[in-house]
Amino acid sequence: MKLMEKVLREAEPHMRDKGLTVIDGVIGFNFVGVQLSNGRCHFIYLMRESIPSGDMIFPYGETMIGMDAWEVGQWALAGAEDLQRSLGVAALNAASPYFFDPACQHPHDFYDTVTEDDVLGVIGHMPPLVARYSGKVKKYISFDRAIDMQGTVEDAHVYPMEMEAELLPTCDVVVITGTTMINHTTEEILAMCPNARAISLSGFSVPYYPEAYRGSGITFLGSMNFREGAEALMKPLSLAAGRMRCREYTESRCFRLLPDARR
Repeated sequence: MKLMEKVLREAEPHMRDKGLTVIDGVIGFNFVGVQLSNGRCHFIYLMRESIPSGDMIFPYGETMIGMDAWEVGQWALAGAEDLQRSLGVAALNAASPYFFDPACQHPHDFYDTVTEDDVLGVIGHMPPLVARYSGKVKKYISFDRAIDMQGTVEDAHVYPMEMEAELLPTCDVVVITGTTMINHTTEEILAMCPNARAISLSGFSVPYYPEAYRGSGITFLGSMNFREGAEALMKPLSLAAGRMRCREYTESRCFRLLPDARR
């Protein structure tokens, strides 16, 4: 069973036949998101580099308003492309009770496991991580599909994607961006990390249903809960606001999968 299928299995009891609907949404340049009838919002980073071109090919943007949230949530698996799948994950997270479950929140800092002797592999260019660790580990190896496709304005230095199979097995610790759950490549990446002692799946795009990841090889989840009032982001995000604006309304949520999920 795929990870996203396991996520949907965990989400179904909290969404199906619960009367939850989508009451608002935004499809911005950097983020997309929804607000549900429970008042909660969630926003997902949009990997626009792989979105197909064309007009009138995203009709679900308008039709999702008023739809059952569980129906929209299933787009996380069955969506036509990254945009529709991102809206699905946004609905899943806006309905997730696990952001508020003390048993699913740990004060553990994943990066406490990183030492100067480690090879650190990172899927997805993360400027704060580069600044913090690129000079403090034995080797810092980063990959980014979007940069491979279209370059970057952040002067990032990444390895070519075709080198993942060669370099990821050399990594002691791996950080995987949650956007891999959107494009359904998480399992492919995990299979290339057989020697990593710790693997984090982190970011706005992580569907926060912790039990779905047991047995996957992932040892740590990191996501963002959007606080009350986050609907105020709808307009800024429609005007291309980015992750720093989103963080004004977020609280970090972390979950350590114990014991180590490789079993």
